[in-house]
Amino acid sequence: LSALIQGLDYRVFVVMSDGECNEGSVWEAAMFAPSKKLDNLVVIVDYNKWQATGRSNEVMSMDPLVNKWEAFGWNACEVDGHDINALVKSMNTVQEGTGKPVAIIAHTTKGKGISFMEDDNNWHYRIPNSDEVNAAKLELGLN
Repeated sequence: LSALIQGLDYRVFVVMSDGECNEGSVWEAAMFAPSKKLDNLVVIVDYNKWQATGRSNEVMSMDPLVNKWEAFGWNACEVDGHDINALVKSMNTVQEGTGKPVAIIAHTTKGKGISFMEDDNNWHYRIPNSDEVNAAKLELGLN
């Protein structure tokens, strides 16, 4: 809003988790942005389907998440969050002048590419030890 008031030409990107979408303050902001025609705002939701205490939709069902953002007045789309080209394309297709902010629902897998971390919510809290870091680097081809 500050950028639009000051006539500044930049976009604001917000990265958030699917678990945050359970919070009322998120939906207050989601209502505020289209009411002020904040078409310079892009929200990227990391939709890995996990929260601190369990599967996101078991804690509080959010499906279909993209439809919820659209219902609040946003241009919304879904992408493979592991596909950098798809993410960049969705960010670059933001059309200014529409009066609508953009929500990108990025479907991801927690720990993607590391066999012992992939889709394992224990890594929400755990810090890998040095052996695990080395094993992860090896699996990612970073050694």
